[in-house]
Amino acid sequence: MTTARHRAGLLVLALAAACGGGGDSGISPTQPTTPTTPTTPTTPTSTLRSLAIARGRSFGVAVDASFFGTNPAAYDTVVAREFNMIVAGNVMKWSSIHRDARYLYRYANPDAMVAFAQANGMKVRGHTLAWYQQNPAWLTSTTWNPETLKVVLKEHVDSVVGHYKGKVVAWDVVNEAINDGNGTLRVTGSPWATTIGRDYIDIAFREARAVDPAALLFYNDYNLEFAGAKQDSAFALVSGMKSRGVPIDGIGFQAHFQINADGSGVPAQSDLVNVFNRFAALGLKVHITELDIRVRTPGATSAELTAQSQGYANIVSACLAVAACEAIVVWGLTDGESWVPGTFPDTARHCSSMIPTRERRRTTR
Repeated sequence: MTTARHRAGLLVLALAAACGGGGDSGISPTQPTTPTTPTTPTTPTSTLRSLAIARGRSFGVAVDASFFGTNPAAYDTVVAREFNMIVAGNVMKWSSIHRDARYLYRYANPDAMVAFAQANGMKVRGHTLAWYQQNPAWLTSTTWNPETLKVVLKEHVDSVVGHYKGKVVAWDVVNEAINDGNGTLRVTGSPWATTIGRDYIDIAFREARAVDPAALLFYNDYNLEFAGAKQDSAFALVSGMKSRGVPIDGIGFQAHFQINADGSGVPAQSDLVNVFNRFAALGLKVHITELDIRVRTPGATSAELTAQSQGYANIVSACLAVAACEAIVVWGLTDGESWVPGTFPDTARHCSSMIPTRERRRTTR
């Protein structure tokens, strides 16, 4: 009989094998490639989805509608087989869903993603309702007075959350509102913080709860896994929200990491457990929302790839050790759809060994 401890170990090993040093994905974000010779999958026979469900967790992946286009069968098969949660990488952000004008919304692509999830028994996370990046020109090029911009934000939350009411289990309501380093409110580039101030956070959360009382509401950010001013500021932010009666249900740890030459870069399992428990003590759920671990390319050493694999094991083990940690989401299925190379030149996720080479989809973006 498979014990709970054994299932936990299998999930750790499965994710470590899936993302621990697989080679290039064979998928370019700009040009189609010819699949290489099929390789034997290194993951256990149980799917990541089944292993996660056995432990009462959701295991998710971020995708975009461009990967549900022509001949998506292989890609879609892997997504449905390995995951029980799906997240929009981009198609629910303002620049996509609310791109053209104040009162015009574009639901076709996210609707397709949600329909796919429903057809395959998957939960949906919504990402994101207020962020300082990827906002449309009509929003960022207009000089707003604070009261009007509050109405614009409420309109967006009303429309998007209302459109997906009952279909989205959790929303990243506000994303990356805190500066790196000193932990102050991020103002630069943010139409929300610049014009409305800190109150925009409360407004977005209150409006989302009013529209869909059943959806879980998250604050989402990166580098919260490390001790310091940013983690402390996030803790103060969500603590203050709780004390003011602002509806917040969870904290999203993005978990974007890079393996350094000395093998460092991902916190130890014990450190992750401590920070997860710190926020859980406030009564918050914990989701790992955008997991990827990048390494140098070309030239990553075997030691760096081993550290990458251990990093995934640390994260999964830490989540399994904390009851409040209910979901792990990897940010994209293959290296070919990763944001990493475009943002950090000469690095890659090397996470594509989750998929046997024969199943990797040829695509263009």
